[in-house]
Order: sequence, then C-alpha cells, then structure tokens
Amino acid sequence: MRIAHIQKLFIYILDLIFPPSEDLLIVRIMTLATISTLFHEQHIHGNVVLSEFRDPRIRALIHEAKFHGNKKAFVFLSRLIDIYLERHHNEYDVIIPIPLSNRRKRTRGYNQIHEILKACAQYHTIDLMPNLLKRTRDTRPQTDLSYAERLTNLHDAFVVTNASAITNKRILSIDDVMTTGTTLTEAHDTLLFHNPKSITLLALAH
Repeated sequence: MRIAHIQKLFIYILDLIFPPSEDLLIVRIMTLATISTLFHEQHIHGNVVLSEFRDPRIRALIHEAKFHGNKKAFVFLSRLIDIYLERHHNEYDVIIPIPLSNRRKRTRGYNQIHEILKACAQYHTIDLMPNLLKRTRDTRPQTDLSYAERLTNLHDAFVVTNASAITNKRILSIDDVMTTGTTLTEAHDTLLFHNPKSITLLALAH
C-alpha cells in the first residue's frame, strides 16, 4: 500500500513539472474492459477495421502508442486484435505488421504495430513475421499529403524478404490507421505476387 502511495505521489510531482497531454490523461483512466466496448468490426473497401478513430479514446491510444511508445496503449490496442482473433483464430497462418520507413523507425526506435502485436495473447499459434515486409524507400507520411498524393506516394514502396515463407499461406497484415487504404492496398499487391493462399488486410481504426 505504501509503495502504491509513493508511486502516485511521484506521478503527481512529475505531472506538475511536465503536464501530461490530453491523450495521456485519457489512456491513464482507461481499463481493458473499456476496449471491449470500443471494438466494432467493419469491412471498408475490402479491409477489416476494428474501431473508429474519431472516438477520442481510440485516437488517444493510437497517438500514445505511435508517438510516445506508451506500453499501456500497446496492451490496450492489442486487446482489439485479440478480440478479432478470438473470432477468426483458425483463419490465418502468418501475421505481418505494416513496416515503417527506416527513417521513422530510427526516430521512434520501434514499430508500434509490432509492439502491439507482441502484447497480443492470441497470436502465439500464428507465425508473427515482423521483418517479412520491408519498405524500399522513405515515403512521406500519408497524413501530410492530399488525397491524390496519397494514391501514388506508396507505389512500389514494399518488398518481400522471404517469398517462400508466405507461399500458399493465409496472411493477416495489420496497420494502425486506415485513411484512403492506399498503404494496405500496396502491401496487398506486394504480398499477392508471391502466391499466398489468402490475404486479409486489417486496420485497428478508420
């Protein structure tokens, strides 16, 4: 009890020195039970989407995971994938996270989708292949571009590093946020060239 009190006091002092962002405050008060209420599986432009980015709680989780490496956000977002895999567990052989550009990965030090997947409870019987899909070049962030620019920004931006690992396999490829769906489409086309049995494209939010 005393340790918990000291931890709360320490957080309080840190908050006075470094005021927390609105996103962080939202994530702090969330529980795993909340995630189940935010799960809303949809199919948009042929892709699976698990939640709504317009919900401030989902937006806060994704921002905290993506830009701040928040471990609680990783765990909570992984719960969305767990719920999905509980319903579709026998449909996949391989999980492939959408890779970051080398520059962004160096800056952040991690790929948030890979970190989220590592926190999943349900993927352990499905092969997680974080390095199978690679970026061939540093592309501009999709959020910085117009709709027309987004459609061409990622053309030929991906390459498969081990074709035999996905031939005749059922693939689940995962990204955090889908906007136009261009990133997932380019990943699909790159993977399809190597004759997988099936490809499902999934985004945590739209």
